[in-house]
Amino acid sequence: MKYLKNQWYAAAFSDELSTTPLQRTLLEEPMALFRGESGNAIALNDRCPHRFAPLHQGTVFGDNLRCPYHGLRFNPDGACVHNPIGDGKIPKAACVKSYPLAERDGIVWLWWGDEPADVSKIRRYVELDDPARYACVQGYIHVRANFELVIDNLLDLSHAEFLHPYLATEGFNRRTQYSMEQDGNMVVARNWRPSEPITQLFALAYGEGAPDHVDHLSVVTWVPPSTIRLDIGVTRPGRPPEEGPRSFQAHLLTPESEHTAHLFWKWARDFRVQDEALSVQLQGTLQEAFETEDEPMIQSQSIHMAGRTLEELKPVLLPTDSAALRARRVLRQLIAQQVEA
Repeated sequence: MKYLKNQWYAAAFSDELSTTPLQRTLLEEPMALFRGESGNAIALNDRCPHRFAPLHQGTVFGDNLRCPYHGLRFNPDGACVHNPIGDGKIPKAACVKSYPLAERDGIVWLWWGDEPADVSKIRRYVELDDPARYACVQGYIHVRANFELVIDNLLDLSHAEFLHPYLATEGFNRRTQYSMEQDGNMVVARNWRPSEPITQLFALAYGEGAPDHVDHLSVVTWVPPSTIRLDIGVTRPGRPPEEGPRSFQAHLLTPESEHTAHLFWKWARDFRVQDEALSVQLQGTLQEAFETEDEPMIQSQSIHMAGRTLEELKPVLLPTDSAALRARRVLRQLIAQQVEA
């Protein structure tokens, strides 16, 4: 499968990386991710060029990674800088591919492409790294399906009524005013429900004295190739949006293979920011929703599709499919332009 190049893809959370290398396959490339003793995040291809041993099982020395099999050491650029065998001469071919990394908002981003890495293209989520104003939790899911099925899931929130009773109220689809728009290559889906019965989540936000009904707005924004921002806010009916509690979610998808993907999620909220017990509760709730509800359903979809694409199967379409279909179309166009270039 072709992936959109010259883009940043989420590789890890910042707190996942240490001087103990982490193995992760990203965009069909096995990688060793680690921090050098300088603190810099480093990504190297995981196959030693000598006997193809897994470098992530090796040891970090300074900012270099030593192969666990025969001791060759590779620097952050992937060049072999030490050969402990024989006369120590380093063969010209003794190198591995390295990948540019950048860290923003607690996320390690990997540049995938041949052009120079452009940090200005990193999608920012400033709410996720502002503990004075927002409480933030995070989680990771290994998805047993193509990453675009997850994008479909996130751009169409109508499934929440049936998969996520904690996050939605019965009959909310009938009450939703749905709209979709495209801004350049960005696709935005809006879900507006005036005077909606309050969900359990936002009842927690208000605490005692929570209203029975709220104006509820959910805005889902997809930016190619695979980042989703979900803004959810409620207010007492008829009141300005800034008066009510809000939450912000980032869902960052990176293909592992054509049939598997990595989902990194972060969830920030502007209410009860110092309540650590609530943070633990909400982290568990969202992680459980993904692990036991979304991911199994998406995997089941993938199995039933039997290797065929959505386009090949020609699905029946509902109004809330429009954002997901538009995102697929935009991504196809961008990849086609990449191939032509």
